[in-house]
Formats: sequence, C-alpha cells, structure tokens
Amino acid sequence: MNPEHSSSSDRKLEQRLLHLLLAARDTHDFSARAELNALLRENADARSTMSRLMVDEQALISRLRDDSIVALLEPVPASESKPRTTPRWAAFRPLTTAAAGLVFGLLSASMVFGFVGRSLEKMVSLLQESFESGPAPLVTGMPQKLDQWSGDFSELVGEQQGVKPKDGRRMVRLLRSDFEGKPSTKPTRQGDLMRVIDVRPFLREANGGEVVTTLSALFNTATLSETEQYDGAVTLWALGPRFPTEENLMEDALAHSVGMCRPLDRDPATWQSVSTRLLLPPRTEMVLLKVSFSPKPDSGESLSQAPTHVSFAGHFVDDVRASVSIRKPVSNRRNQALP
Repeated sequence: MNPEHSSSSDRKLEQRLLHLLLAARDTHDFSARAELNALLRENADARSTMSRLMVDEQALISRLRDDSIVALLEPVPASESKPRTTPRWAAFRPLTTAAAGLVFGLLSASMVFGFVGRSLEKMVSLLQESFESGPAPLVTGMPQKLDQWSGDFSELVGEQQGVKPKDGRRMVRLLRSDFEGKPSTKPTRQGDLMRVIDVRPFLREANGGEVVTTLSALFNTATLSETEQYDGAVTLWALGPRFPTEENLMEDALAHSVGMCRPLDRDPATWQSVSTRLLLPPRTEMVLLKVSFSPKPDSGESLSQAPTHVSFAGHFVDDVRASVSIRKPVSNRRNQALP
C-alpha cells in the first residue's frame, strides 16, 4: 500500500473517532455513541487507534498540568498576562499537535473534573457474554445470586426468523415481559434480562478514586409490521449489600443510568448497539446489569386496557459486555517528567 494513502486513511480514522468521541461525551449524542461502539467492536484498527488517542490525551493533559497550562482555562486579568511561548507539548508527535485544538475542546467541565488531578489507571473487563456456553438464563425475575443471568421468560436459540447470532452460534430470545411466579396485579410491558456483579474489589482498588462502569449490548428483531415499534435499552444500577427485588429496586439503588435505542429498526440483518456508563457512588457493593425490550404503546391504549404482559415474536440479544475503568487519585506531578 502507498505510504501516503495509508497515512491519509489513518488520519481520517483518527478524525472520525475524535468526532464521535466528542459527540458522545460532550453532547450525549446516543447515535454517535452507538456508532463509536460499533466501529470499535468491528474494526481492529479503530480499537488500536482509539487506545493510542487516549494515551495521547492523557499524556497531553499531564504535560499541560506540568507546564501550568491548565491555568489558561481560568480568566487571567490583563495586568497578569504574559507573552505567549511555544509550549513543550508542541514537540509531541504530529497526531497530538494536530489534535491539540480538539483536546482543548475536551477540557470542558466534564474533562477538567473527570481527568485533571486524576489518572486513568486501567480498564477491567467484567463480562463478555455471547451465550455460547453456560446454562440458559433463569426465568424467575430479579437475580438473587451473583454472576447468574435471570429475568423474564427467554430462551437460548440459534439462527432463526432471518436473524443470525452476532457472535458464535447462540443468542438470547426474549419471549415475554413476565416471569415465573410474577404477580399479575399490574400490567408489565418490558422484557428484561439481568445479572448482578460484585464490584467491591474495584472500589477498594480505586482507594477513593473513581470507578466507572460501562454496559453495552446488541439488539435485533425479526421482520416487524409497519405498526410495530420497539425500544432497546441497557441499564446500570449501583446497589448496596442487598440483592434487589422489583419492589425495592428504585428505593434501594444508589444510582442508575440508561442507554436507549428508540426505536429499533426493522432489518433482521442488522444488529444495533446500545450502551451506558455509570460513575459508582462510594458505598456501591454490587452492580445490576439489565438488558430490555419494550413496545411502543398503541395509540389510545390505557393502562386498564393493557394486557398483563407482552409477548415478543422475534426479539434477540447478543454480545453483552461490561467493564470498569479505575481512576486512582494522584498527587501533584507538576515537577515530575513524563515517562
């Protein structure tokens, strides 16, 4: 391959990743986040480039902090202004210099409070579930044990209704929005698949720093009629020491976050990615992962007219992933050189 063409392709990929990252992080653009997840999931070059970009970003911020350039973010009286000199980070490799304007854009409130004074130590995978091994999820509602799938009526299936598993030969098909033994006192329209994970080791390791959990999943449906519309959602719940029930989840949860795709498309050949992130509060001991389908209500339908549960004709979930990012507090490194 022509080196110039390769370099041009690399720059375009870097620019695309930076654009999606800015949109997802600063404007909470769900479509940008889904596109970024899909790109990183399917493109090895994109994963390598993103890893390098994040390292560059951290190195740049560290150097900015070392040079007191972060002070430029604060208003400075005219009498205290000084002649501008070329900062040392301009000697960084071309990518960092070219992206400097974008990185300064990232030094918004979210970036200053999220990174300045802290260091992204590492990312740990909690779960990469393609349902190729292990037992089928329980259909008994909210999980009451760690590391066990449970929820509403579902089954493990292979290719069917024009839908192929995204990864491997198996996927989960959600069947209904209720579970064995569920009281029928009120209608339920959302079909859930859930798992509880112990995160205490990560909060201990953070030692007062930040632990951020990320959850993503792929959704697909068989061919739908024009009148049918369904949402796909992933939800993270930060919990204390008690396993939740449907009744106490909202009351007991320390925090939660939701990512949604509204609505899912009607193409069984395409999988749609949905993700969300949650900064865990200090007292968190467990995290509940939830993957859900729900239909759009029919026009004019009231709760009293709604059925006690919804049946799903062809709704599938695959490639569920969860991870934690651990950011430990760091001392002032103003006088330390970059490694």
